[in-house]
Amino acid sequence: MMIAWIEAQSTAVIGVLTFAMCYALAACILAATALVAHCRVGGEFKFIIPVLLTPISVIAGLLIAFLAARVWTNLDHAQGYVAAEASAIREAALLADALPDPVRRAVRADLRQHLAFIDDHDWPDMLAGRANFRRPPQFLTEAQATLLGFDAATSGQRVAQERSVVAIERALEARRGRILLSNAVVSPAQWAVIFILDGVILTTIGFVHIDRRWTAAAAMALYSTALAACLMLLLIHDRPFAVGGYVLQPEALHQLGAD
Repeated sequence: MMIAWIEAQSTAVIGVLTFAMCYALAACILAATALVAHCRVGGEFKFIIPVLLTPISVIAGLLIAFLAARVWTNLDHAQGYVAAEASAIREAALLADALPDPVRRAVRADLRQHLAFIDDHDWPDMLAGRANFRRPPQFLTEAQATLLGFDAATSGQRVAQERSVVAIERALEARRGRILLSNAVVSPAQWAVIFILDGVILTTIGFVHIDRRWTAAAAMALYSTALAACLMLLLIHDRPFAVGGYVLQPEALHQLGAD
């Protein structure tokens, strides 16, 4: 789909394409209303009252507001999942220091390999839209199995063991959340409704100002600029885990690898 292709471009290209589409649609409708003005029925359209724009614009505004709320919420959740996964892995690594040396080394090695797995497989799969649950996080589950298979000799080791297992479970849950979120996008039907409403509003503007071509052109240009700015923000931030626009990077996880 064209929208998916646009979202895969850089931020600057998304901006240019979004404004170009909105202005092109406005230009086409302006040209169409100019042709209608010369027809016999053209004079009838000038009796369309301007107040008709109000309910149509409110409908379009509400739709964009709902989509924007969802996009920003998904973006916040995406950042939260990455931070939660990094925090849980770090906690598991720190708690492993309270365990006997063989267990500590095994757990830390599995956690380091999991971070490498994220860089080499998990994140590239999300960027390409291929992320799913068929490829399990092998090293996290191995670290969890190592901890569960350890017989604690002291109460301190038992507490560290239990909290390490819980931390790994939180890391697994955060990973599931980011993978699910990587496939969440504004649907084609929702984009289609936005552009249909855009066309309806532009057509109404054209009919209201059917005898005043420059006024219609100015009004369409102003409206298209505002709409394009809103759509550009949605397109840039719609897929934080995919290539194009704003792409969330695993910086918090990279810091663990550096530590």
